[in-house]
Amino acid sequence: MPKFIMSLRDEAYQVLQLEAARRYITIQELLRAVIIPEWVDQNSPVQEALAPRLAHPLIRS
Repeated sequence: MPKFIMSLRDEAYQVLQLEAARRYITIQELLRAVIIPEWVDQNSPVQEALAPRLAHPLIRS
C-alpha cells in the first residue's frame, strides 16, 4: 500500500482535533475513517472516468 506524509497548518490541525474529540476518536482515526474516504469519493479519477458510463442504465426495457 502506498504511503504519504501530510502536513497541516495549526488552524487545520485544530479543526481536525476538535472534530475528532467530538467523535471520541483520534485524529488518525478521523483521517482514515472519514476524511480520506470522502476525499477519494469526491476526487477519484476512476469515478470521473466511469461517471458517464454509470449515468445510463445497463438494462434496456
